Amino acid sequence: MSKSRKRIRVIFVDDEANVLASIKRILRSKRNEWEMAFVGSGKEALALFEEEPFDVIVSDILMPNMDGAELLDRVKKDYHKTIRIALSGQVGLSEVVRSIRSVHQYLSKPCESSALVDKIEGALKSRDILGDAVMQELVTEIESLPVLPNVFKSIEDELALPEPSIKKIAELISMDVGLVAKIIKLINSPYFGLPQHVESIFQAITLLGLDTINALIVGTHLFSMYDFDSLSDFSLTMLWEHSFRVSNIARMIAEYEGLTRDEVVRARMAGLLHDVGKLVLANSFPKRYNGVIELVTREDISVYKAEMEVFGTTHAQVGAYLMGLWGMSGDVVYGIGYHHTYAKKDMSTPMIVSVANMIDHQCIIIHENYRRVMVSKDILSEGGVEKLEEWVAHIADNWSGITEFNVLDKGLINLLRQ
Repeated sequence: MSKSRKRIRVIFVDDEANVLASIKRILRSKRNEWEMAFVGSGKEALALFEEEPFDVIVSDILMPNMDGAELLDRVKKDYHKTIRIALSGQVGLSEVVRSIRSVHQYLSKPCESSALVDKIEGALKSRDILGDAVMQELVTEIESLPVLPNVFKSIEDELALPEPSIKKIAELISMDVGLVAKIIKLINSPYFGLPQHVESIFQAITLLGLDTINALIVGTHLFSMYDFDSLSDFSLTMLWEHSFRVSNIARMIAEYEGLTRDEVVRARMAGLLHDVGKLVLANSFPKRYNGVIELVTREDISVYKAEMEVFGTTHAQVGAYLMGLWGMSGDVVYGIGYHHTYAKKDMSTPMIVSVANMIDHQCIIIHENYRRVMVSKDILSEGGVEKLEEWVAHIADNWSGITEFNVLDKGLINLLRQ
């Protein structure tokens, strides 16, 4: 290992020695990449933090003396850059509520090695995307998990089973009546592009799949957290509708190209969540985000470029970091983080979301003063423009609810051919 790049430091805390031994065994393949510590108490963990902070802490919740909730709260206050994950068995609602403000992710015992590695690596990849330390600190401090704690934890537990029950998950989601109403309303809008009217969460899960519904829960909760009355020319409704359209365009492109079901789901999820970073920036810095909007109009530059000038980072990077912290897969995190800058024609999630975002911005005017979004010419090289025309024709033929996709501006096509 090069001296110039330190290994990722991960600490696991559990008062049950057999649990620590099991984790150590299943993560043997990562020992050359991660520097790992395994301790049996919060006191031991904090002592090691004093020597050198860890990048990630994975802690049980129910422990004697200092429990996991207290430990993670201490870590949050003193080592706020550390990614905090709870790995625990069945805990009561009181324990979940106590720890919820200090936890980025919950994982259930027993946990397969692949799931544990995916969660940790997804969070770490998101940190690589967002290099700005100030913004990392801001996003790490966001205290809301994607849905009501007890509902979210129960859904995660069910999804972790070898054969999760659609009926059970529908019942769990239905515990939050407001969430059900929002999801049903959004799914039945033309922006989701479904061929039939959806009347229940069960039907929605059957049509869309569990992963898409989970992403929808995250997005619905995020958009409902914020109020942007103080921001001029910022429409939450238009941003939400744009996100839905990009999600559906990404799904249709992935299906047209014959990608696997998992690849289609990841493209759809990344499309749905690609702009969540705008919510974080606009809510946390309303005056500065007004400056972004003014700069877009005055200088005739893209929102992405204006954000970089004002903040030194962008909504894509901030959104990727937050979704990585909250447990989205690495592909989805990359799709969010690079949807304005991806430059490879490889049918990956970032490429598909980049193209889907460009198509929607070209076909539907979200704001008359906003510059149209483009994609890298590398994506459109060697037959890429013809492929783009194929995708747009496919979308127009199969999405009757959105008439704007019937024609992609010929002036754009001619420009892209140059």
